[in-house]
Amino acid sequence: MARALTIATATAIQYWLLFGAVLPSVGTTNADQRAIKLLDQAPDWLRPCRLKDPELNSCVKDTFQNMFPALAKGIPEIHVDRFEPLYLSRLSLSKGHGPVTITGSFYDILAHGPSKAKATSAVLDMDRRVFELGVFLPEIRIESDYNLQGKVLILPLIGNGPAKVNLDNVTTSVSTRFELRRLQGRQVLHIADMTVDFDIQGMTVNLENLFNGNKVLGRTLNAFVNKNALEIVKELKDPLGESFSVVFKDIMNNALSHMPIDLWLLDQ
Repeated sequence: MARALTIATATAIQYWLLFGAVLPSVGTTNADQRAIKLLDQAPDWLRPCRLKDPELNSCVKDTFQNMFPALAKGIPEIHVDRFEPLYLSRLSLSKGHGPVTITGSFYDILAHGPSKAKATSAVLDMDRRVFELGVFLPEIRIESDYNLQGKVLILPLIGNGPAKVNLDNVTTSVSTRFELRRLQGRQVLHIADMTVDFDIQGMTVNLENLFNGNKVLGRTLNAFVNKNALEIVKELKDPLGESFSVVFKDIMNNALSHMPIDLWLLDQ
C-alpha cells in the first residue's frame, strides 16, 4: 500500500524530470560537465514561459500539462524513460512507532495511469528559488513485489510476494527549493530540497503470500487494510514523503542538466 502512494506522488515529480538530465554534483569535474550534452533548442513538448509574464505561474502549469504525451513515450535525449507505464526499481519504507509500524520495501514497481494526470497548480518564484506543483490523478493501477513486516493498527503484518494496489482520485503537492548552477556557460536548475504531500479518496490493496502463504490470515489482513485504508494512509504520510523525496530528488537532479533555463524561462 505504501508503494502505491509513493507512485502517486511520483507523477508530480515526473513533470519536473522533463527539465533535464544528469546534473553535476559537488564533486563533478570540468571534464564531466563538458561531456554532458545540452539541448540546443526547445523541443515541441516544451513550451517556453517568460519570467516577466504576470501570468507566469499559469504558463508554467500549462507547460507541464503539455508534457504528458512526450512523457508517455519517454524522452531519450534527456534520459527520461517512458511514463506509461511508470517503472521504479525499489522504494523503501520505515516507520517504527504509532498505530502503523512497517519496515521493508516494494520493488519492480509498475504503475498504469500516470499519463492521465492533470497539472492543477504551479508556483515559480525565481527570487526565493521556490517551485511548487500540484497534480491530480484520477486513478492509478499498480503491480509490484513487496517484502514487509510490522503492524497495521491491531494486526501484525509479515509477508513477501506480489502486490496489487488501486488508487482513486489522488491529489499530490510537490514543493522544492532549487539552486541555479552554471554548466558549459549556461544556467541549469538543481533541486536542493523537496517535500511532498498527498491525499487520496479511495484505495484497495491485495498483498499475496502473507504469513508464509496462510490464506486465511492473508484474507483477513487484506480485508482489514482495505476497510481502514484511509486511516492507514494518514499514518504513513510522513515516512512515505521522506522515502519519496530521497528517491526522486536524486532522479530529478539526474535529469535537469540537459535543459538550460534559457530554453524555457525567457528573460524577454
